[in-house]
Amino acid sequence: MTILSSSTGMNDGMKNETTLIYSKIGNGNQILLAFHGFGQDKNFFNSWRKKLGDKYTIYAFDLFYHGESHRQYKKLSKQEWKDHIIKVIEKEGIEQFTLLGYSLGGRFAVATALSFPNMTKEIILIAPDGIYLTIWFKLATTPIVRSAFKYMMLNPDKLEKWIRFNDKVRIVNKYIADFIRKEMGTPESRKRVYISWNYFKSIGYKRGKLIALFQKHTFKRRIILGSKDYVIKPKSILPIIEKMGNFEVTILDKKHHQLLDEDTVNLIRQYSNLRT
Repeated sequence: MTILSSSTGMNDGMKNETTLIYSKIGNGNQILLAFHGFGQDKNFFNSWRKKLGDKYTIYAFDLFYHGESHRQYKKLSKQEWKDHIIKVIEKEGIEQFTLLGYSLGGRFAVATALSFPNMTKEIILIAPDGIYLTIWFKLATTPIVRSAFKYMMLNPDKLEKWIRFNDKVRIVNKYIADFIRKEMGTPESRKRVYISWNYFKSIGYKRGKLIALFQKHTFKRRIILGSKDYVIKPKSILPIIEKMGNFEVTILDKKHHQLLDEDTVNLIRQYSNLRT
């Protein structure tokens, strides 16, 4: 495990430390920077060593407010994130890399690729956040409804009543309701939902800018989606991906939470074989 820490200034007389944690998995000659999804941490990628460790050296990160990485509760700017990655690159002597981002981690993979386009050989996005705004992201970050969303996060009994009401009238489908129950079942997870979606919003790009930047750069890009994914729906993201250009698209017969299983690991190994 490697720790990168930096002082972020003073607040009420106390120093605020930013700590970015990552681990190295495998010893392959290709470099893979991997960013997990919401509620996960770097340890998820430990199981990838068996199939990918001979091809890649995987740098698996704990995103902020997940695992052991932490920082002050404030918006994460693109420049701050770039500075963190520069420290990793310099410390590890990395010259080129492949990026992988699943769900929330897709936002970080995209931000990294666009900060270091000449060092990015390839980006692999798996049901990524950051390409289009899901209804839940909009609810959490739109000023008009953000206070109501925060109220629900701080009052779980009201959230549970809304879910039970939804079970009867089906405002959203059962899969989404179950996803909310799972991801917002504890005070810690509800807080993480709110702070992650609000503080990570600032490393994203508006759609027109995102499309223009991807059209400008030439790194390889791939995306893996699930036909049964109700969180990141293929029909919503594919028109945007087409405009961004040159994505190799794979659609698996899976739900959102199933998209990091053995089939996906095998796909990533195939991608590696194509480059060697």
